[in-house]
Amino acid sequence: MKNRGRLCPVGVILSRSFYSLMRIRVVLVPLALMFVLNGCPALTALQEAQQRREKRILEERNATSLMLRPSKATIKITPDALRGESDHYTLKFADDLRVLAEFDETEEREIFTRSALGYMESLYDAMNQLFGFKPKHKIHVTLHHLYRGTNLAAVTRTDYRSGVLDGRYVKFINGIQMDFPIRMYEKHGVRVHELTHAFTNIYFLPVWFSEGIAVLIQTEYAKGGMHPKLDSLEGDLRVDLDGVNQLESWGGHTENNPLTLWRYRYAYTLVAELWERYGKDFYIRVFRLMEADGLHQRLVGTMKTSFLVYYFSEAAGEDLVPFFRKLHFKVRKLTKEDILNQIEVNSVRQK
Repeated sequence: MKNRGRLCPVGVILSRSFYSLMRIRVVLVPLALMFVLNGCPALTALQEAQQRREKRILEERNATSLMLRPSKATIKITPDALRGESDHYTLKFADDLRVLAEFDETEEREIFTRSALGYMESLYDAMNQLFGFKPKHKIHVTLHHLYRGTNLAAVTRTDYRSGVLDGRYVKFINGIQMDFPIRMYEKHGVRVHELTHAFTNIYFLPVWFSEGIAVLIQTEYAKGGMHPKLDSLEGDLRVDLDGVNQLESWGGHTENNPLTLWRYRYAYTLVAELWERYGKDFYIRVFRLMEADGLHQRLVGTMKTSFLVYYFSEAAGEDLVPFFRKLHFKVRKLTKEDILNQIEVNSVRQK
């Protein structure tokens, strides 16, 4: 077992019809003028319907609306309210949390659990719309007073097993586990960030993209961001002694060094730039292409940036290698054959 941790054409038509009627029969002009001046019930209804539709579309794209929309998920809670389950989550209280004054009574735990599962399901629905996929496994959340001796770190793990299937190395997801100190869970931004990881970790993404997209959802959809965008991808670039973008060597949010805050901000700025440049459905296209090929399941370890840029380019309809090289990523242009050959080489080594 290995562990992986880590948002009026109608008026034009009416005018044309009106002037056509003028040319055909002059006696209809007074009637037409009265019709327009007094208002047409059918036209008004069409306009109102169009306005309602536009409002609905805007609401569906609105971050706050998405996050606050009640979920239709079924929620079940045990009689002692120590465990709850919804369509896509389970939630339980660790021993050290249930003895605290805030959670030592059944009613208190039940109210909290129902609210927490309802919120997480609403967020799940929103991310499903944003990414175009959803994990096949339930996400298991455990709340603690302290986790691994601290109340300052939330952890998301994607547990998987690896083996050989039909002569090929393959990884299978066993489950998704999240451990939150209650202090971290109650921080809106942290909660959304980690729930995004639980959603996307099944693709074994490069750290910079995994973290960048988590900050994107945290900031632009859940309004809980702590990392503002940088002014310029080129102007705010930082490279190592080999001239490589410092995102490439990121170990994830468990690291703590002077570059950490910059890495979060740069990764978010880069992910947001691609989103704005290629459309709000860009990442839906990326993940659909990945899922269709299933190559991420055959990788040894996490995918390299060159692998990811291959799918970015496919989704964008243009070669994005020059863009990433300009930002000093160590990438090369790959074909699917290149990827398959590398996977095959690694599979042989794993046997």
